[in-house]
Amino acid sequence: MSSGRVFLTGDLGAFHPAFSDLVAECGFAVVAGGRGDAPSADDLPVIGVSGAKGLKALDFETPRPFLVYSGLAIPEAEMQRLKEAGLLGVVCGETPPEDLAFLLKRAFFYEKMLRRNPRAPVNIPIALSFGTMEVSSVATLLSRDGIFVVSLNPPPVDSVCTLRFNLPVVRKEFSTGARVLYQVGLNRDLNIISSPGDPFKRLVSHPGMALLFTDMPEGDRELIESYIETVF
Repeated sequence: MSSGRVFLTGDLGAFHPAFSDLVAECGFAVVAGGRGDAPSADDLPVIGVSGAKGLKALDFETPRPFLVYSGLAIPEAEMQRLKEAGLLGVVCGETPPEDLAFLLKRAFFYEKMLRRNPRAPVNIPIALSFGTMEVSSVATLLSRDGIFVVSLNPPPVDSVCTLRFNLPVVRKEFSTGARVLYQVGLNRDLNIISSPGDPFKRLVSHPGMALLFTDMPEGDRELIESYIETVF
């Protein structure tokens, strides 16, 4: 069982009776909150909504990741407001189990990464090599452990590559091996990626791939950390 816990809240009558079982099958503990109960900092709230009134009531004093469980069609403007509050996606009784598992694992992945590994918004050219194939692109997020690279057709997860890039004011070229950690597709995936813990409430706004550095020297990681501190 994962260390993460799914906290059902809001209109509990909106949830399909089998939803808790599906969450458990995805590897997460689940608990239904009663009146006055609140999710802990490590919980992922899934908020049941059965009407427009309940949708407009959704709000948090500080942004945090959450899911909405509802069959409502949410207007685009309202969806944007909820994303800025931390919405990672909307699920309902018709959501395929594999999509639910994708959302839950992504949600807990982001929380863990945000806590231990600050990311900085960047706009830097990247040169990648996948075997004999050379690719040029742009990176939009950077941490000491990895980088997010824009790509319309990212290679499969676990693909390996080498990459080179430079940072502003840092007088050296960074070069490292890397592995594709996850992909963000143009349609569905872009709608559920959010990092509300980021001071800029930045959303991943491009399709692409997260690359995990595999053999970057510790000294280079420290240089990246120093650069990130200047950004924030």
